[in-house]
Amino acid sequence: MARVNITVPDVLYAAARTARLNVSQVTQAALAGELDRLAKIAALDAYLAELDDDLGEPTPAERYEAAVWADRVLGPVPPGQRSA
Repeated sequence: MARVNITVPDVLYAAARTARLNVSQVTQAALAGELDRLAKIAALDAYLAELDDDLGEPTPAERYEAAVWADRVLGPVPPGQRSA
């Protein structure tokens, strides 16, 4: 198993120790979760590229309709965070 050094704010480390957390286990779980999230994003991007290849890029009206649906299902995205 590899050994690595990480840097965390003193307050965060103290809180983790007070909570009796195993920082190594928490870090491993966080890294595994982030790698899984990135793999899912890559798979979604590949799927969406396939759809674009098969069906063509969405029209502005289709993009708007999708954004309205997403806002209804997920809640509105804060200004400046929505991708084009």
